[in-house]
Amino acid sequence: MMDLTAIPLYDHHCHALRRPGAALDGAAFRRHFGESRDPAMAAHQSSGLFYGRSLRDLAALLGCAPEEDSVLAARHRQPPEAHARRLLDAAHVVALLVDTGFRGAENYTLTEQREFLPCPIHEALRLETLAERLIAEAANFDEVEDAFRAALADVRARGILAFKSIIAYRGGLTVRPRTRAEAAAAFPALRERAVRDGRVRLTSRPVLEYLLRVGLEAAAVQELPVQFHTGLGDADLDLRRANPLRLRPLLEEAAWRGVPFVLLHCYPFVREAGYLASIYGNVFLDLSLTIPFTAHGGEAAVRAALELAPTSKVLLGTDAFSIPELFYLGALHAREGLARALTRLTAEGWLTPGQAERAARQMLCENAAALYGG
Repeated sequence: MMDLTAIPLYDHHCHALRRPGAALDGAAFRRHFGESRDPAMAAHQSSGLFYGRSLRDLAALLGCAPEEDSVLAARHRQPPEAHARRLLDAAHVVALLVDTGFRGAENYTLTEQREFLPCPIHEALRLETLAERLIAEAANFDEVEDAFRAALADVRARGILAFKSIIAYRGGLTVRPRTRAEAAAAFPALRERAVRDGRVRLTSRPVLEYLLRVGLEAAAVQELPVQFHTGLGDADLDLRRANPLRLRPLLEEAAWRGVPFVLLHCYPFVREAGYLASIYGNVFLDLSLTIPFTAHGGEAAVRAALELAPTSKVLLGTDAFSIPELFYLGALHAREGLARALTRLTAEGWLTPGQAERAARQMLCENAAALYGG
């Protein structure tokens, strides 16, 4: 099998680390290795293939027994920042592009993470989280839109290399054209709910769809990639509505032909995403979360993506969040799944050894570096 350990990973989609708190027990640690938040799943998480393999992988790195208690004891022997640096070093990650919209109040800031992590850190700005913050502060839709447009201007100067949308979580990826009047008409009810509930959860489709296009306009002006969550996620997501094929009408709009669309995760719609990447020059697909959460499915996901997508259109990341172990494991399994897939494709005559090496460098690092810069 190919050895890809020397090829760096540009982790183009991940999340921030959580600030230290009470030491994690087994149940709390295990919850990071799946998408379920159902308490009834706690009894089953330890028998997941990814979790069992993860204990062995972490034990090999940390020099302890491949058991949950031993791994937890080993991770607590170092200060959290030193432990995180060790794992990121071992992952051979050369850049992080962090979606800051996930559990922001619980996490280190990017500035804080730059003080102890061993690689450059950049930001992917989550559009819906920004909109929710502005809605909480605004008296009317005019104020929201003006502040939203201002916040999306000249973002590269602030270290932001991409926008990110979770509209898939808020009703799905079918994005209808919306007028400003429709969005403004829907705003009072949204604002009323926010005042009543003491928080803003943006689910109004007229507002979501209108502001997404405002975000795409800003991305087009700045030649900025836009990441879209597609495919699997937690139970808040209706997977049936997260098929990336639902984005096709948006991709057909001439105004967005210069905006790189990055389809994140994709499982189980990897072939659909590969099809879109083979048809539209501005569409790329990513296999983070699919790898490593689908365990032995990583190799199959790479092979499925490459059935149609050129190697210059496929990116690998970790989608790691909260704990540094996920960065290490995501990078480890990205390389392993990719190596197994490329080795088989070479044996089957689809790639020469030189082409396989080139493809590995593209998918682990070069495609992301070219797309995002930084």
